[in-house]
Amino acid sequence: MKYSIEKIAWIDCIFAPMNDIHSITIQIMCKAWSTYETAEQSWIAHCVEHMFFKWWERYKDQKEVSETLDSIWASYNASTGSDTVEYYIKCAPEFVETAMDVLADMLMNAKFDEEELEKEKWVIMQEMKMYEDNPRSLVSNKWKTWYFWENSFGRPVIWFEKTVSSFTQTDLKTYRSYLYTKDNLIIVVAGKWAEKEKIKKLIEKYFDWMKEKKSVSQPNFPKVFPKKHESLFKKWTEQNHLIICADWILWTDERKYAAKVLAGVLWWNMSSRLFQNIRTKEGLCYYIWAYHWASPYNWVFMIRAWMDKSRFDFWLKRIREEVEDLAKNWITQKEFEKTIWYLQWNIQMWIESSDEMASFLGDQYLIYNRIDTLEEILEKYKKLTLKDVNQLSSMLDLKNCYTYHIE
Repeated sequence: MKYSIEKIAWIDCIFAPMNDIHSITIQIMCKAWSTYETAEQSWIAHCVEHMFFKWWERYKDQKEVSETLDSIWASYNASTGSDTVEYYIKCAPEFVETAMDVLADMLMNAKFDEEELEKEKWVIMQEMKMYEDNPRSLVSNKWKTWYFWENSFGRPVIWFEKTVSSFTQTDLKTYRSYLYTKDNLIIVVAGKWAEKEKIKKLIEKYFDWMKEKKSVSQPNFPKVFPKKHESLFKKWTEQNHLIICADWILWTDERKYAAKVLAGVLWWNMSSRLFQNIRTKEGLCYYIWAYHWASPYNWVFMIRAWMDKSRFDFWLKRIREEVEDLAKNWITQKEFEKTIWYLQWNIQMWIESSDEMASFLGDQYLIYNRIDTLEEILEKYKKLTLKDVNQLSSMLDLKNCYTYHIE
């Protein structure tokens, strides 16, 4: 896997040539996500993302932008999370200048028009209500605030109606000027191109006049665990939606690869333990999965599922039995080998497209300030032994787990 990191116009740029495909993705990533917000600014990062699609300098409105990008058959989107903010356009290589022009005009010239802002607030509030009506999203947001507490990481990305309704044009412009700067930005170019020098000149042309230094830093937040190990939220849903989690392996710990294998044994394909024993044999639920989540801000081992209310206690008991069995009896050589191969092939298939490759490289560099290549990650998995994974499984202790659900 080939890539290079270069400073262009004082911006960190990642280039990943993929000459066997027929698309190119330009992805702009910024350290301006929700963990940079104060309590009074809750949701401003997402609000800024929305308003970046409204009334710029060279493109006058969202319709003109859409017509421009649709005319070159591009796919495009943006997202704001707890640890990423990204904007991307994926198109044929011959339209790279149009894509670069649109992204630059979006990030630097958005007017944050007051009339458009007031209209967009209603759109955002409808988005909030949509997530509140979705139990899968609701349990994630409620759990996150309960587990990580009321800080810049624990506050949900999609939520606060009171703060959104108070934002002004000045608030949004100030937030952009503080964080959308050269030292706080990453540009990723992945896919097929004929002339790299041409792309570098386009970056200089469109982004050279950005502000150079950010004005604020990410707030510190303590990691405070809940006083009680169980909690729930009453929503009167048709099903109970459950999260079981435990503090686990740090993102800097090489055992994170073994943790992913352990999660994979529990879930990640239809022959996994949770799918076979909870869904197939018991018929207890439609949806159940497990994963290891590690970033600089949090590191948890998690099981999630939805279940009929009338069988909730038995369902929870069976999940706990599966975890206890894993801790006591460990995993088999067959399970280990199957999951190792699954993880390796899964990541290789995932980054076959230019947009996924851009995210693969950009997310790592943005969050961790380093990149593990595909080859390096595959080598980590190949070096794992059954003993490595079973040592972690023996550490699973339900006494240290936290349980949250909505009902």
